[in-house]
Amino acid sequence: MNGRDDKAVDALYLLMERLAENGEAVMSAMDKLIMLEKSGALDQLIKLSEMLSRLPKMSEDFLDEESAQIAMKNLEFLLAFALSVDGNLIKTVEKALEALKECEKFEPAGLLDSLKALRDDDVKKAMGFILTFAKCFGKKI
Repeated sequence: MNGRDDKAVDALYLLMERLAENGEAVMSAMDKLIMLEKSGALDQLIKLSEMLSRLPKMSEDFLDEESAQIAMKNLEFLLAFALSVDGNLIKTVEKALEALKECEKFEPAGLLDSLKALRDDDVKKAMGFILTFAKCFGKKI
C-alpha cells in the first residue's frame, strides 16, 4: 500500500473506533435524524440554517446590534427546540391540529351538556390528557 492508502485505512480505523465507543449516542442521533427527515422537519431546519447564515448581513442592513442579538437568540432557541422534539411529541401535536380542524363548527354547551359528555370514552381520554398536561406543566412553572 502507498502512503495515501495508509492514511485512508488509519482514518477508517479511527472512525470505526469512535463509532464503537459512542455507538448508543450515534444510533440515537441517527434515529432523531431519520425522524426529522420523515416529518419534513429536516428540510425546514436546512432552510432555517440557510436563513441564519444570511442573517448577519441582513442584520447589518436593517437591525441595530441589540435587535440582531435578540433575533439570533430567538432563532437559536427555535433550532434547539426543533432538535429536541421527539417523534411522539410531533404525533401528538399533529393529532391536536387534526382535532382542531375537525371541530371548527360546534354547538354551545352548558354545565349539564358538559357532565353528559364525560360519559364518552373519547372525552374521558382527552380530559385525562388535559389533566396530566396541567399537572406536568404546573410542575415546570
